[in-house]
Amino acid sequence: MESIDAYLDEALDLSRVELSMLAEGDVQQAEILARDRGRLMDMAWRGRNRISQEQFLEKVEQLRKLHDNVQHEARRLHKLLKDDLMRVRKQGQFFTGCRPQASSLTQEARFISKQG
Repeated sequence: MESIDAYLDEALDLSRVELSMLAEGDVQQAEILARDRGRLMDMAWRGRNRISQEQFLEKVEQLRKLHDNVQHEARRLHKLLKDDLMRVRKQGQFFTGCRPQASSLTQEARFISKQG
């Protein structure tokens, strides 16, 4: 069985990769990495009595700091997505508002002579 320290180190590495995936916008890959990181943390938590408490707490603190960065990046992406959705919604409302005018122009256009 792997050591608890190795689980924590691998979880730290996965957190760093997850953060870079979020920065690139690859949310699906980041989600997979987050699940793997959670699994590793569960295994490390179950065996936390096998390593020194100071060492365990140091690694967990590093993971917490990385998790804060991941959370910040996820919130930034969420805000970007929300802003994009609001922009698209406003565009849709604008185009919906323009539709009645466009249809009335086409109805009147049948009375205009196209030959001069």
